[in-house]
Amino acid sequence: MTANEMDITQQIQEILLKAGNAINGHDSDDSDMIYSSIAEWKTSVLCVNDAGTSNSDAGDTSTPTNDAQCLRRQWYQTGYEYYQDEAKCPATVDGVLGGFAWLSQRDLKGSKHFLNHLRGIRPEFKMDREQNGGVDTYALECGAGIGRVSKGLLLPIGFSICDLVEPSQRLLSHAPQYIGSLYASRCRYFCTGLQDFVPQPDKYSIIFIQWVIGYLTDEDLVAFLKRCGLGLQKGGIIVIKDNTCTDVAFIADRQDASVTRSLPYILAIVKLAGLRLVYEKYQDDFPSTIFPVPMLALERDDCNACTH
Repeated sequence: MTANEMDITQQIQEILLKAGNAINGHDSDDSDMIYSSIAEWKTSVLCVNDAGTSNSDAGDTSTPTNDAQCLRRQWYQTGYEYYQDEAKCPATVDGVLGGFAWLSQRDLKGSKHFLNHLRGIRPEFKMDREQNGGVDTYALECGAGIGRVSKGLLLPIGFSICDLVEPSQRLLSHAPQYIGSLYASRCRYFCTGLQDFVPQPDKYSIIFIQWVIGYLTDEDLVAFLKRCGLGLQKGGIIVIKDNTCTDVAFIADRQDASVTRSLPYILAIVKLAGLRLVYEKYQDDFPSTIFPVPMLALERDDCNACTH
């Protein structure tokens, strides 16, 4: 871990422990591989010791001490390679949802109800040009894949323009055709990872982040959410919709370099990013065999917390 990642980790653990929440977790493929804390998991999964050197090279005094950054890049490369592989992830709804295409319409319907309710309790949240005084409204879909959320939710519900951010050029290149002629001209496409993406300041009515935060390290997720806060126009919101675990703080997947966090864990990251929860609701019609999926509407807590 880098020094900053260690500091973020300590702050998250302090927030969780203060509220009486778990900080332990386990591996997704081997439930006997148990971690007593978030810090222990990160030290193990990133193969980095407290001195900042690779554990595999700890006996080699000639090895540079910047291995943490190299291993961070490897973390992202693992996830990137999965989504670049046509055999593992076809450029279809079923591909980007990992074989759960049958959940897509149910998911989009739940998200639509969530946004409509949010608009009812938050008049300053503007979804279409008419509500926004004749001015275009902008949406940002993060980890967009082929544009499933833009096509099925954000554009039909009224947002004028959708920006799609996706690190896989292969998936993103299929987005215009998938989205279709009715909406594709109202989309813009950005091929980059969220850890590197910087939203335009004061631009977006909504930043929609679904089933992707598990691929970001805690440090990068905090930093990205801070940038998202700066990217909101007045009255805008950030929506996080993702899997959560309940009995532990996290479940780590070493195969695709991702982590499923508990809701308190996610909210601790939200707090460190200078955001606050506006509205929360679980997708209540998913089968009990999959992870619980909350929808979180977030706003900037204060301007000072969201500065770079």
